[in-house]
Amino acid sequence: MREVRVPVLIAGGGPVGLSAALFLARLHVPVMLVERRATTSPLPRATGVHARSMELFRSAGIAEAVQAAGLRLVGKNGSRSGVPDDRPEIPRIILRTRSLADLGNAVITESGDEFAADLSPCDPVWCGQDLLEPVLRAGAESAGADVRFSAELLEVEQSLDEVVAIVADRATGESYRVRADYLIAADGVGSGLRDRLGIERTGHGLLEHMVSVLFHADLTEVTGGRRFILALIVGPLTGVAVCLDGRDRWMFWTGLDELVDSNGSVVIDDETALKFVRQAIGRDDVPIELEGVFPWDSAHLIAERFRSGRVFLAGDAAHTHPPHGGFGANAGMQDAHNLAWKLAAVLHGWAGESLLETYAAERLPVDHAVADQALLRERFRATAHEQNGFRDFPTVIVGYRYTSAAVIDDGGPATEVMPEQLDLTGRPGTRIPHLWLEQRGVRISTLDLCTDSMTLLTGADGAPWLAAAIDIGIPLHAFGIGADGELTDPSGQWPASCGITPAGALLVRPDGFIAWRSPTAVTDPHATLRDALAHLLGHPAALPTAR
Repeated sequence: MREVRVPVLIAGGGPVGLSAALFLARLHVPVMLVERRATTSPLPRATGVHARSMELFRSAGIAEAVQAAGLRLVGKNGSRSGVPDDRPEIPRIILRTRSLADLGNAVITESGDEFAADLSPCDPVWCGQDLLEPVLRAGAESAGADVRFSAELLEVEQSLDEVVAIVADRATGESYRVRADYLIAADGVGSGLRDRLGIERTGHGLLEHMVSVLFHADLTEVTGGRRFILALIVGPLTGVAVCLDGRDRWMFWTGLDELVDSNGSVVIDDETALKFVRQAIGRDDVPIELEGVFPWDSAHLIAERFRSGRVFLAGDAAHTHPPHGGFGANAGMQDAHNLAWKLAAVLHGWAGESLLETYAAERLPVDHAVADQALLRERFRATAHEQNGFRDFPTVIVGYRYTSAAVIDDGGPATEVMPEQLDLTGRPGTRIPHLWLEQRGVRISTLDLCTDSMTLLTGADGAPWLAAAIDIGIPLHAFGIGADGELTDPSGQWPASCGITPAGALLVRPDGFIAWRSPTAVTDPHATLRDALAHLLGHPAALPTAR
């Protein structure tokens, strides 16, 4: 049997698997992805690409392609930033109404204006899975990933040293063996790999059998031209109407428990689906072109473990969310990035194997908290913000905090993984605050400095830190931000925005999360920096002990 050797094998070609392939290939890790489907998904699921995901795509070089594929999401009053932009856009407005014909009495439950322009360099994008996956695939392949559709994973075994998989080419019938250092299981809700590994899931389980109805209709007269992304229908029929393209392509989803037969299967015909759509519209005289009917399940389930030996779970294989908030796919793509930079660090030799333990230590609590936020929105719909434990949209998107060996706490007060209030002030474990800087006349974000290695950031008086970073023993970018340096801060908010003085320093990870900070200067910056990196990366042998 023919054999192929690759450092990382990925099972699953949805948004999470394709993102993992993209991120790894961009970090110069040879990677193979296998997906049993012949093509990317034709379904417009996971429509909202959040600002945090766009930050990751920005670092991977595909943000503009994603923007071009979808619609720009803006607040009810237009662009967040006020910067001229001719891309097609749609207001991030969510309504509560009895039907689309009753929008005169609708209530705005979310407007999008709560996500301030100073939180991120990126706008979110309204881009369904059918549009996003081709962009991810093209980006991954362009970066060098070996992406194989019509390739089914048949068998998997692992030892202390490697993973061995048997893959079948569904087009030719050929089977071949793949040997890999690590395997990422991004094979979805019904993950066969998770089941083979014997990993159980906990949570609230199956919430409801659902159906999504895709259709085309000109609803301009019905809605009075009012533009929005979602309408929560709470009349005689309960469901969600989604505007997919800002024009005439729509999706409506609703519960189907009454249509489940004795075998537990959903039974729905086109006429019943059209009846649901007409009820949601609130009129029977609108021409409707049915595109498709797709049953699915709403569930709240989180894997008890995200790792088994050399196999890592990511995305829906690790955590299944109710759809409200659009958190599921975005959380999965953030899983992929968290794991990708750590795998790259280990495979390239500048981090120890123990760094991989921090993937589950960080992502499992965050994914559980995000799933809980989706559940609140699912259960309480428009009144979710009134419930105990509710966190606002910006906090869920960019405000979570990591606690692991890849973060050195600086003794601040204990906080939850999903704090009550958004706090991006430079604390280790949180994402670095976004500030616009200037580099040789070009405007860049602080996040743009932290993409493919550890990054040291200091202020105008941080020359000793910059000297200490030279020949430290691992890939390390070092920047001084000050009035006379290569990087300047027109806003004047650096370095106070991160809780350091001009002589202090931050270590930031390739995912933009702060790993360590020193508020002020220290006596021996080289030893301090070396010790911090050795702790964070679990690889003290890679770092020199003396200059």
